[in-house]
Amino acid sequence: MKINRSYVSSNNTYNVNNPQYIVIHNTDNFRAGADALAHAKAQFNRNLSTSVHYYTDDNDTVYQTTAHDHGCWHVGVNYGGRLFGPVNNKNSIGVEMCVQAGYDFNKAFANTVAFVCQLMEETGIPDERVLQHYDVCAKNCPSQIRGKGMWEEFKRQIQSGGSGDNEAKSSYSNIMGNTIAAAEQMQEYIKQKNLQATRSVLEMIPLYLSEGAEEGVRGDIAFAQSCLETGDFGFTQSAVTLEQNNFAGMGVVQNGMKGLSFDTPQLGIRCQIQHLKAYACTDALVNKNIDPRFQYVTRGSAPYVEWLGIQENPQGKGWAAGAGYGSKILSILKNIIEESGSAVPASGADQRINPLSGYVNVFYKGKDGLNMRTAPCMGNNVSQVVYDGIYTVVGISADGKWYKLKSGHFITTGKDYVQFMESLPAMSSYMIKVTIPDLNIRKGPGTNYAKTGRFTGTGVFTIVEESGGQGATKWGLLKPYQKNRDGWISLDYVTRI
Repeated sequence: MKINRSYVSSNNTYNVNNPQYIVIHNTDNFRAGADALAHAKAQFNRNLSTSVHYYTDDNDTVYQTTAHDHGCWHVGVNYGGRLFGPVNNKNSIGVEMCVQAGYDFNKAFANTVAFVCQLMEETGIPDERVLQHYDVCAKNCPSQIRGKGMWEEFKRQIQSGGSGDNEAKSSYSNIMGNTIAAAEQMQEYIKQKNLQATRSVLEMIPLYLSEGAEEGVRGDIAFAQSCLETGDFGFTQSAVTLEQNNFAGMGVVQNGMKGLSFDTPQLGIRCQIQHLKAYACTDALVNKNIDPRFQYVTRGSAPYVEWLGIQENPQGKGWAAGAGYGSKILSILKNIIEESGSAVPASGADQRINPLSGYVNVFYKGKDGLNMRTAPCMGNNVSQVVYDGIYTVVGISADGKWYKLKSGHFITTGKDYVQFMESLPAMSSYMIKVTIPDLNIRKGPGTNYAKTGRFTGTGVFTIVEESGGQGATKWGLLKPYQKNRDGWISLDYVTRI
């Protein structure tokens, strides 16, 4: 992160400071222009009653207002709360994350993580001495991180150098990415939950996967959301009806409203997928926008299912106002996967899967990728595709014709562009240098894999594995993600050391 020290000031500071702690704050000011530069200028030009050393936001420049050898009045007095040892204004460095109207919370969060990692390295302050303001005096600060699981995520990331936890994935569920549940599982779920479900409902379920794949949105999450909004397509206590082809309460912004209507189920599902994408990321739509409320969404404000509920969203944004909205969707999805059984193969296919431990190297050159199927058989059960790369194998069909991947999907064993390996090929790790701050980390080797929501930041990193994949000449696996193989970057933007 770049540091602008143009506004270094000694106004309203102690002339002695022995930094032993880093304390995180946020401004809690949502007015437009409440950014790091504005706060830095204000700190320099006025004798403020409070101050911190650094201001961060969603831009790639950090503004420093005070040198480390001066103490800032940022910790305050003990409010009768949780005084954390000897932390005070003369032995700590204050970092304030600025929030404002129209800002990108995820980028601001990632920038603050990256900068704190940089500051820890510079000062030698360990991660256990990086605190939130609340830890010191029980003040509700940083309010945009506290109580929403984000502080725990902040600590996980700084403990791993800003590049993610090398032991555990984030606990959040990304809206963007590859689906997990198959169409057959969704159909079985509805059959179990709604004995009166019409044939038209069952037949339209695959549209969630195809429309979701078009935009990179998890279709199974969209389907689970529809189950919540429609009462498992029974439409009891629902604001919409089956004939509206509106399966997510689109346009119902207050009690008594009927909501939007669509000519076909496909258009209704497409609109829902587009609305989810609006919340989940800032990427452009692939299909023509048919969502009349797309413009009202703060783009990228809810990349996780858990944040679709306004009460749980750090920015106070979201799809619905009811408490636990996202967790209810995830609970339904869990039931779909666990209670409806595994994907159903075509009639007559052998369902037996023998265990097999290893990897498969796919070097398929077709532009559309190699088909993955929801069951070990041919038929209309293609859910996704895979591109060049190495994938974990956990089983093989009894007839030897299908590999079962760790994801639960199946690919053929009979093509000359699929090679089974009992172990990963040996490769010596090597160091690379990244000079851009916003290099995305993805869950797999290719742009067809979901973003983790994290960036490498600038610095030196270790690559432990290489793979081909969509969108880059070659992809590299970062060392902190080696165990689960879920942290990949494009090697087109790095320099090997």
